Amino acid sequence: MDKGKVLIIESQNGNPDSISRLLDDEGYTTTSVDDLDKVYELTLTNKPNVVLMDMDSLNKDGWDLCKRLKEDYDTRKSLLIVLSSENGEENVVRSFESGADDFIAKPVGKKEISARLNAIVRRLDRNETKKIKVKDIEIDLDEHRVKKAGKQIDLTYIQFKLLYLLASRRENVFSRKEILEKVWGRKVYVTNRTVDVHIKRLREKLGEYKYPSQYIETIHGTGYRFL
Repeated sequence: MDKGKVLIIESQNGNPDSISRLLDDEGYTTTSVDDLDKVYELTLTNKPNVVLMDMDSLNKDGWDLCKRLKEDYDTRKSLLIVLSSENGEENVVRSFESGADDFIAKPVGKKEISARLNAIVRRLDRNETKKIKVKDIEIDLDEHRVKKAGKQIDLTYIQFKLLYLLASRRENVFSRKEILEKVWGRKVYVTNRTVDVHIKRLREKLGEYKYPSQYIETIHGTGYRFL
């Protein structure tokens, strides 16, 4: 059974243990590329479910490519997973701020790569057509768009996931730990401060620069909730 299409950006060295061979065996249809100039075009034409980017085999232009893929309306629906052996907090945060949906620290076993990919594709399938509206905010997960009072708001992918999490479970109080796990994932090493910074930026995107917020309430000592 075909589980979906995966575009893999990695060095093509004929390694029999390559990610592409692993995912082919798992039932995915894979395309591998090592030329950054071809990635956008392939994502646009092939419309992969997932773009898997091995940052260790790329130069600094890889970050610009992440941002382009997630900011462009025609390619942003493809989920983006970054693999890197540089798993310090700064690099992890940079990955998510560049638009990554998940971060996998290397070295990593074959089973974990497969499990992580299966989980993120299942999440995409469950959420594919969900739309919600709260107050004057409209969130369309299928189109990956957010509107406030009918006017579109440009959010990063992490900001979008954060807003959707809070708004889809309105009045529920999320601790910072819960937000980290649900938005960034359990194996991503970022701090509570990361959540606070993203909440602040999200509020600003919603047009709020002063407190109290009419959308996202801070529950001191606990976390946040959408009003």
